[in-house]
Amino acid sequence: MLPVRVLRSHATNSNSFQHISVRTIIMGYRKPFAPKPKPKESHDQRALRSKRIVQLVRDALENDEPNFVPGSKPIYLPFATIKLLRPNAKHTPYQAKFIVPKSFNKLDLRDYLYHIYGLRVLNITSALMPGKFIRSMPAPYGSRYREAQIKKMTVDLIDPFVWPAESEEYIQEKELTSELNRYREEKANAINSDAEKPSKAFGGIIDKQPRPMNFVPKVVKRQMKNTKDQDIIAKKKLEAEKFISSYIQL
Repeated sequence: MLPVRVLRSHATNSNSFQHISVRTIIMGYRKPFAPKPKPKESHDQRALRSKRIVQLVRDALENDEPNFVPGSKPIYLPFATIKLLRPNAKHTPYQAKFIVPKSFNKLDLRDYLYHIYGLRVLNITSALMPGKFIRSMPAPYGSRYREAQIKKMTVDLIDPFVWPAESEEYIQEKELTSELNRYREEKANAINSDAEKPSKAFGGIIDKQPRPMNFVPKVVKRQMKNTKDQDIIAKKKLEAEKFISSYIQL
């Protein structure tokens, strides 16, 4: 707790009456005193309350009634879009994952699943995923900004649910889309000498491979060029002499 300063001022009137005024300044806290702690429940009381809740849920399931207090606010669809996701490696068949609007809470999802699909859920956990950084245009022209956040909820089911296996067409289409995105990103971000390099997308079979070029020193290259030029001149001279000799007998 921060220190408390007490300022005292003394004032004396003509009748020798001394008045003492005390002013207390508490720095850092609006409330000078902490709230009183609430009395904690004993272990027996918590166990009894848990048993009562479990018994109420069992009775509701046996009587085919909602195992919770349903909401009273009517909502007319389409009010929100809810997307069912494929489970991750850490999820069991007794768990399902959804993408919900950010205004949705756990009670809304529980009522939605029960009234629309008749699905009972036992536990719900929510997580707000941060948005990804994207650019309005390819780098370095477009400014970078963050997308909207995504809210995901995971529910615990009574009966297991297993997603069907992915078809071969879906897998091939997914791989094709991934390779096309990779090829487009490599070509959009390639500058200077990287622009001439072949892309690694699709195993590197789209772009033509550059021709192998051996290293030739400048002196040797100049000598070879001079020799080539001399041979070209000699060939042209020989062809001219042959052309002239065909018409004139030397």
